[in-house]
Amino acid sequence: MLAKGSLFSRFINRIWVTSNHVPLQAVNELKIDCERPIIYVVEQNNASDLLGLQASCKQAGLPDPYLPINVHGQSVSALIFIHNWSFFASKAPQLQDAPYLEQYQQLLDLHKTHENLDIQLIPVTFYWGRNPGREGKKSWCDLREQGRVGIFHKSLIVLKHGKDHLVRFNQPISIKQLSQRDEQQQLAYKLAKVAMRYFDFQKRSSIGPKLPNRKEMIESVLSQPALQKIIRETAQSGQLSESEVEMQCRGYLKEISADFSYTFLRVFRFLLKGIWNYIYRGIEVHHAQAVRQACQSGAEIIYMPCHRSHMDYLLLSYLLFEQGLVPPHVAAGVNLNFFPAGPIFRRSGAFFLRRTFKDCPLYAEVFNAYFAMLFKQGYPIEFFTEGGRSRSGLLLQPKTGLLATSLKTYLKQPERNVIIVPIYIGYDHIMEVNTYVKEQAGQKKESESIWQVLGIVKKLGNFGRAFVNFGEPINVKQHFDQTLPDWRNGSVSDAQLKDQVATIAQKVMVNINEATAVNALPLCGAILLANPTQQVDKTLFLQQLSWHQQWLALADEQSLVTYEKNTPEKVLQQGLEQNKFQVVDKLVSCSDNQALVLNYYRNNIVHLFVLPSLVCHTISLLLTENNELKNENITRLSAEHYPFLQQKYFLNNHKMDSDLATSTINKLVQLKVLSAQEGKYTVLDEVQLRLLKGHIDNPFDKKMAEI
Repeated sequence: MLAKGSLFSRFINRIWVTSNHVPLQAVNELKIDCERPIIYVVEQNNASDLLGLQASCKQAGLPDPYLPINVHGQSVSALIFIHNWSFFASKAPQLQDAPYLEQYQQLLDLHKTHENLDIQLIPVTFYWGRNPGREGKKSWCDLREQGRVGIFHKSLIVLKHGKDHLVRFNQPISIKQLSQRDEQQQLAYKLAKVAMRYFDFQKRSSIGPKLPNRKEMIESVLSQPALQKIIRETAQSGQLSESEVEMQCRGYLKEISADFSYTFLRVFRFLLKGIWNYIYRGIEVHHAQAVRQACQSGAEIIYMPCHRSHMDYLLLSYLLFEQGLVPPHVAAGVNLNFFPAGPIFRRSGAFFLRRTFKDCPLYAEVFNAYFAMLFKQGYPIEFFTEGGRSRSGLLLQPKTGLLATSLKTYLKQPERNVIIVPIYIGYDHIMEVNTYVKEQAGQKKESESIWQVLGIVKKLGNFGRAFVNFGEPINVKQHFDQTLPDWRNGSVSDAQLKDQVATIAQKVMVNINEATAVNALPLCGAILLANPTQQVDKTLFLQQLSWHQQWLALADEQSLVTYEKNTPEKVLQQGLEQNKFQVVDKLVSCSDNQALVLNYYRNNIVHLFVLPSLVCHTISLLLTENNELKNENITRLSAEHYPFLQQKYFLNNHKMDSDLATSTINKLVQLKVLSAQEGKYTVLDEVQLRLLKGHIDNPFDKKMAEI
């Protein structure tokens, strides 16, 4: 019988417990078919868990777990649980006595009898608090033991963590597909066996390793044999004793190391939530499910986002926590280690590094030892692949130091599963954008300080929306298997490692761009700046907006690019809200100063229009030279300049071959910019052709001048 709790416990759940669920759009992200029967699989038959599940199902638009489902005349419980409730801690039942073994067998028998039946099993995990605890300490509320506690113990956990209750819906399992396998008699047994281990493993992988004690971590890093050897060698080659060199190393570690506090993170999260609600209208997150699945598989995660703003540090850590993921240790520049930002970042998981290690090789050794220790312990790590914030809006060439250290450490323990997650971050408004424009014009960069923070606080206002898109993950082990098939059999040479670091770094940048969020302001800015006079009739501007939306819609089904799907009128209105351009007398325009700012936002997304722009430039050149618009001519000329554009804009394809050119041309035909007849092309829409050319500088300028 399902636990519903007493009137008192239901009252406590209603007034005290705040249940949040992930994914937020569970039906869409997990591809749950609400037309098919759904059965939830939970760890314990506990009223607090089930009432939280009931509330989350209602918010997510899923069926009530307390209501049985009717399957061909049979009433079937919508819940399967592993442990029943008890007054004291329950022991795991023997598999042969497990009550859910009969439930699994009943479901398999139903599918065997009714061929069209396909019930979905949805595992659900509950987290009452997400504090992994400190190394060397045990807690009565240890998250790894919450599934088997007694009713009195659970009551204390609910009272302590009622405001931090997370319900996680996991990928549905099709019983029909399982029932079609061989060994039907053993299948129910196997299902039950897997279920008994599933939740323990998932909590271990989702909570992350216990947090280190900072002092103990510093001593642990100092005691590493490799670093002790460096200390002895440094002392022998200089005028300092070993103890003095060790003291110097300890000072470096105090400067570098994080002091992660879950309690501080919870308080800071509450404050950040208020800040986000004040300055942003919303934060849109896409494609987080692949990262959740990677975490649940036990993979160790390296987050590598692009870097637009100082807000990135706070936004990403906050969002990862909200998405039910383990907050990472974040590499931050030592320029941010000033009061009060430094202590706040440090307690939130930031560790600090200097911009260059060249002048202090001992510091470099100490930092690498600390970073390698974090990596070996399995803590999620985040570092910005560009090194610093982009002042132009384009992705910068990657800085590979931390990536190289990560791969060196991985190669010492290749049995581990390490996944790199590229992340695109975008904003409707970036608070530093005016500063970037001034720095691009030659103004010296100001050092970060408390006065700069106070100046920023004064400007906080309507910043529109923020966008975070998770790109396609890179499995390090699979990458080495594909590019260095013999890497497991022997050591990887320094030259090979250098090549792999460069290859992965480029792939990260490409995957960031492949997950771009095309919001209203960059899209409007790109169109406005592509027009030579930077002013367009409103009716024509709306047509051009619609065309660009159609171009983005032609991407393949696997594309991770997201874009505004509202009407062009709505998109224009959203773009105007940030006051970066205006509509006067039905004319969309921007001033010269506004154009400098719009150029930054345009550069966030311009890579998505490089291919059609290059092809349109090529077509113009062919027409100028009175050459035929044939596929081979377009491909040949475009291929000459594509490598430079591919490197500058981090495009996915490494060369402009016939297939890529044909695909781009066919899209232009589909959108009626060109027409095709007997292998030749004709320009149908010269206005749109000129607009597309405006997205990038003419790569044929020198050749056009000669003509």
